[in-house]
Amino acid sequence: MTIPFYKYQGTGNDFIIINSFNSDNIQLDINQIKHVCNRNFGIGSDGLILIKKSIGHHFKMEFFNPDGSQSFCGNGARCAVHFAFSSGIISNNPCVFEAFDGVHEAFVCEDEVKVEISNIGSIISKKTESSEGTNDTTYFLETGSPHFASYVEEREGLDSILEYGKEIRYSNEYKNEGVNVNLIYVEASNRITMRTYERGVEDETLSCGTGATACALIHSAHCNSDENMIEIETKGGTLKVSFDKLSNGEFANVHLIGPAKQIFHGQIEI
Repeated sequence: MTIPFYKYQGTGNDFIIINSFNSDNIQLDINQIKHVCNRNFGIGSDGLILIKKSIGHHFKMEFFNPDGSQSFCGNGARCAVHFAFSSGIISNNPCVFEAFDGVHEAFVCEDEVKVEISNIGSIISKKTESSEGTNDTTYFLETGSPHFASYVEEREGLDSILEYGKEIRYSNEYKNEGVNVNLIYVEASNRITMRTYERGVEDETLSCGTGATACALIHSAHCNSDENMIEIETKGGTLKVSFDKLSNGEFANVHLIGPAKQIFHGQIEI
């Protein structure tokens, strides 16, 4: 079977997009997903996205991690929305699309896409034993995907993300369900630098949209800041997260903002 595909990246987070909007015949099993996402034997990506029709919404985004598991992906969603507009599947702006965790609204402005992150949990903080380069308070927040986060005191501490990420990801608490692990370095009250170890990829990625969202909201709560937009520097580029901070400490109107770009398109034999 020969399948057309498109390759996208959003701040270095790269995705394979397959357009099955007008075809129900394109279905991939876990082994095929693993194959096309493999950087040595397939196309290579941080995830695979199927664009499908949705009942009641503009389109449906099915996202698969490289190991075949499913979740919501913030940067993947931004790329999917950009693809849907640029390919003529939809012309509405804003659009509303269906994803793994529910329904999201999105706006396109040239090469920048703003996606509503609609399923935000409550921030859970706890004291923990210090690891080298990290402080003793850690955070957990659901932003469509589960995220664990900790601060580092020095920028160089971010370089420990691979080792630290594996330690947390495969700890007794998270080894079964998995968790994304983030390290945060404070640049200012409205700006942070972060690094992410992603479950499903099982490696550091250049960027993570749901991770950037989680870290921005955690930073706002951690600093008790009045800012309503946080700028996040990732290895792959800059993202922004806007939000309303409620009196009870919760967040509303949370949006992930950043670039999305098509890299190339082609065909693959599966």
